[in-house]
Amino acid sequence: MRKRVVEERALSHSEFSLRTDRRFDEKKRPKLGLTLVCLSGLTILWIPANLYWIAFVPGSFAFAGILFGMLVLSCGVLGWLMPQYVRLLGAFAMILSILSIIGALGGLIIGTLLGMVGGSLCMAWGPASRPSNDSDEEKGHFGLEGAGSVEQEAAATSNKWFK
Repeated sequence: MRKRVVEERALSHSEFSLRTDRRFDEKKRPKLGLTLVCLSGLTILWIPANLYWIAFVPGSFAFAGILFGMLVLSCGVLGWLMPQYVRLLGAFAMILSILSIIGALGGLIIGTLLGMVGGSLCMAWGPASRPSNDSDEEKGHFGLEGAGSVEQEAAATSNKWFK
């Protein structure tokens, strides 16, 4: 009877900790990469915004600069809102920041460099690996060996969290 209660409590505790760990993992973002992508979009938009009076003249590429700047900025903002698509958005930001050289001189090349660095940081980012449900420590501790004391439960939990 005692063993079963401890096992049920331990299973519910591990499910809860995995659920909260998963929730916090989804909240993590490559903050530096996304910040650089947003700054890149603003820098690329700066030149066409100052040349808005010739943006709609036939044969002008300033409209392309506005378009590429808005797309790079939207890649950064969408990366903040949807972290599961950060790698794809980082690749798009890199491509668009290179293409922005056509319409806005890449924000005086500074915007292109910021977009390349920020996009590569976003592409290199990967979420932390989650602990598996069937770890050896949990099997040995909460298996058929016995009920266990509070100190053993605390030791198993600290071993699981601070590996």
